[in-house]
Amino acid sequence: MTPTTKQKDHRNPQLPWWEQILRGERNDLLAQSVRRFAQLSSWGYAAGMKSRELAYRHGIFSVKRLPHPTICVGNITVGGTGKTPLVIRLATDLMAKGLRPAVLLRGYKREKSSRQPVLVRDAKRICATVAEAGDEAMELASRLPGACVGVGADRHAVGNEIMKSQPVDCFILDDGFQHLRLERDINIVTVDVTDPWGGGRLLPAGLLREPPQALRRADVVVLTRSGSVGPDRLSVLRAEVAMHMSPSSALLESRHEPRQLISLLGRRMLPPSELQGKKVLAISAIGNPKAFENTLTQLGAHLVGSLRLADHSGRAEQVHQWIVRNRRHTEWILMTEKDAMRWGFSAGIPTGLEGLPAEAFALRMELVLSAGEDHWRQLIALVERMVHAK
Repeated sequence: MTPTTKQKDHRNPQLPWWEQILRGERNDLLAQSVRRFAQLSSWGYAAGMKSRELAYRHGIFSVKRLPHPTICVGNITVGGTGKTPLVIRLATDLMAKGLRPAVLLRGYKREKSSRQPVLVRDAKRICATVAEAGDEAMELASRLPGACVGVGADRHAVGNEIMKSQPVDCFILDDGFQHLRLERDINIVTVDVTDPWGGGRLLPAGLLREPPQALRRADVVVLTRSGSVGPDRLSVLRAEVAMHMSPSSALLESRHEPRQLISLLGRRMLPPSELQGKKVLAISAIGNPKAFENTLTQLGAHLVGSLRLADHSGRAEQVHQWIVRNRRHTEWILMTEKDAMRWGFSAGIPTGLEGLPAEAFALRMELVLSAGEDHWRQLIALVERMVHAK
């Protein structure tokens, strides 16, 4: 099968079968039966989530607190909603004010999982490998010189471990909206306008971690990828999201803008405009592969094929073999920066993987606020005041 043929197939065989079913990419008898069973299971999931929330609210489950202001960045759906670019923007703006943030992550799908906290980066250098840290933590570590990054299932323990050796004064809890065991001062929730409600059903029948009403716990909601839908659709989404928010919360909008093409075989960087007219193979293992591929086509690339792997999955050898099989159809190879971190391409070619095309790049994206800049500045100023009040 050529990449062009694969591109025309709306079903994505690289996704896990359950995700194909949840996203409606399979409609055979088995898929319909699984969806009916999943709907029944989602009722139990909803009851469990509500009971858990009430248990934390009424003190049945204990809540721990770190000694410095803590800002949570999370979402209510499974998959990529643009949290990482927002965390990078948040940490960068806090450091610009002279603050010293530490980013705390779970370290999802680390190859070398450990019960102990792992310091991924201190204020001066990267201290762990991608296998120990995970791809998201490693991307943050490379993009945030001067900040600290740590991973571990117990984010309270991770924060305390970092404080033993690093002079941090605030914490950013990445993907922690449902991590209720750690108290936070500010909740920021991202909602991807291209798939805001995860099919409208809770797990496992849909992709919602929590119902939309959970947005009432948010202090700030950021609509991400706002440039990917038309003005009418965006207006409807604003109203839908605002309906579930607390009246005192702020609603912001953002875009993910391509900034640089980073060569996987050297230190060369090119502007994204260089993609214009190029035949491209796109490779991704992220929660929203369509958004990545749409960005490439919007930049003028001709997408002749794509490899979509499940979020945070895939091996470098597997990716390399696919490239070798399909490179004759293309001029350039493109992947996300996070995936380049995961597969080791960002530091050069891994051992035994010689032969990548010279024009192989990771696309660096940055979050740009398109509405609510004043609210964002107020948020940064609030954190600054909280830190100095300690």
